[in-house]
Amino acid sequence: MNRDEAYALLTKYLKNQNLIKHCLATEAVMRALYRHFFQNSPQYNAVDEERWGITGLLHDADYELCKGRPEIHGVLIIDKEGDKIPPDVAYAIKAHNYQKTLVLPKSLLDWSIACCDQLTGLIVAATLVHPDKKLASVTSEFIMNRYKEKSFAKGADRTSIEKCEEKLGITLDQFVSLSLSAMQQISQPLGL
Repeated sequence: MNRDEAYALLTKYLKNQNLIKHCLATEAVMRALYRHFFQNSPQYNAVDEERWGITGLLHDADYELCKGRPEIHGVLIIDKEGDKIPPDVAYAIKAHNYQKTLVLPKSLLDWSIACCDQLTGLIVAATLVHPDKKLASVTSEFIMNRYKEKSFAKGADRTSIEKCEEKLGITLDQFVSLSLSAMQQISQPLGL
């Protein structure tokens, strides 16, 4: 599966433009995470970077189909389209919602999507309360200040985000900075 095929699959099932933008943001962060882990390594491979991006792009493809049934979110799209999705990507998509699906993340790919999914939403929320509502103006410090406010973006599961330290070996500050930078690079498609 290539990126164009993944995007076509995403938009076949997901119609809400804000959710599509969330998937684009998550794709960008997943690609940045792949580069963070492998760019200066002999293991770096452009095909694998695309697979990580596709994981981010497709992780919420079944979100609208699963309304009211969070325990099948991430599993339903694999049931419907799993033959088109590489096995490691399919597993990561099921595991990104591990608290509900009970499919536990195992690999670096799995934990990366599980951690960054919630953070991209928090970064968007922080951007929308910033005076100019532009990603380019938002700093990591601004996001961290908002992050510490328990009442801010209450839907963003901070426990999942904070797993970046234990499971990815990245401090929370580094994780926020890397994710923000990745999203800033695609600010136009995100409308921010």
